[in-house]
Amino acid sequence: MRTSPDSSTPELAIDDRSDHPVLRGVLDIRSLPNAQVLLARWRKKRKGRALDVSGLEALDTPGALLLCALRREDIELTGVRPEHRALLDFVCGLDLKALPALRSIPRWREVVIQLGRGVDQAWHDLLDVVTFIGRSASAITHLFAHPGDLRLPSVSRQVAETGVNALPIVGLLAVMISVVIAYQGVAQLRPYGGEDLTVALVAVSVLREMGVLITAILVAGRSGAAFTAEIGVMKTRDEIDALKVMGLDPMQLLVVPRLLGLLITLPLLTFYADIMGLAGGAVIANSLLGISPTAYMEQARQAIDGSDLFVGLVKAPVFAGVIAIIGCMHGMRVSGSAESVGRETTRAVVKAIFLVIVLDALFSILFEKLGL
Repeated sequence: MRTSPDSSTPELAIDDRSDHPVLRGVLDIRSLPNAQVLLARWRKKRKGRALDVSGLEALDTPGALLLCALRREDIELTGVRPEHRALLDFVCGLDLKALPALRSIPRWREVVIQLGRGVDQAWHDLLDVVTFIGRSASAITHLFAHPGDLRLPSVSRQVAETGVNALPIVGLLAVMISVVIAYQGVAQLRPYGGEDLTVALVAVSVLREMGVLITAILVAGRSGAAFTAEIGVMKTRDEIDALKVMGLDPMQLLVVPRLLGLLITLPLLTFYADIMGLAGGAVIANSLLGISPTAYMEQARQAIDGSDLFVGLVKAPVFAGVIAIIGCMHGMRVSGSAESVGRETTRAVVKAIFLVIVLDALFSILFEKLGL
């Protein structure tokens, strides 16, 4: 009676050709599943109550637990090797008790507990965000008093990574969004004979809302996640603590360059997205409505004014500050494991996108009240 051969599982067998069955091979955690099946078959076939274990070449704690279970079923273990006897006697002497059954919690109590836990976590997250905003403002204020502490190479690196490297994807998304708006505008307005208003719809939508919103969401998923992952990996390697030991402020060294870099790049990316969105709208207007680029720009100029561009651009620095602060804050909250890096990165992206959308809604209400 043998187990199925496997390159990763040690061989285990019961030699039952004689009156005294012998257990041979290796009984450890790798061969434990096969051993359970093997011994179950042997107990069904055999009426004997003795098992010779002198043929075991190796035995570990899970294997000893299995042999102790046989002992408790009045099966005599004979031929125990001296090197296995101490482990077997120790394991069999343990007072093993089943874990107590968990008390079931009513469903309504689980809902209340989860709700309370969520509110508590949201409150602590709000306090952490406010605290981190204060620390960031203090660090930036310090730069006004000590301009020599500003690390321009770090800021320029962040401008390149968050701005220049993001130009292709931002431009592509801006064009695609304007294409979607134009197609839907033509489809909805044509039955009423108002397809010419599609130009105004695309221009106003891109400049006031879609350009800055899509750019901010993209930057939150791209650069915000990178901020959290970079700082989080440094935290797992104790590099943050090393900076503190050397007398360097992590806020000045890690957070401020990322914050300033994003404050510079997001407004520029927003303006670039506006230009690309208007260009995409011009292509669709020419193909669907036969409007030439010159006529398109004239209609767009009549539909928009400086306030539309201002409304979109004024949101960009606010969104940039939120994305950078959330990303860096969650990077600093990494606890020291790879799992923590992934968890905090996910939380940073979700929280940044959520706050961007909430702030965009609040800006819309504010500008409507101001008549902009």
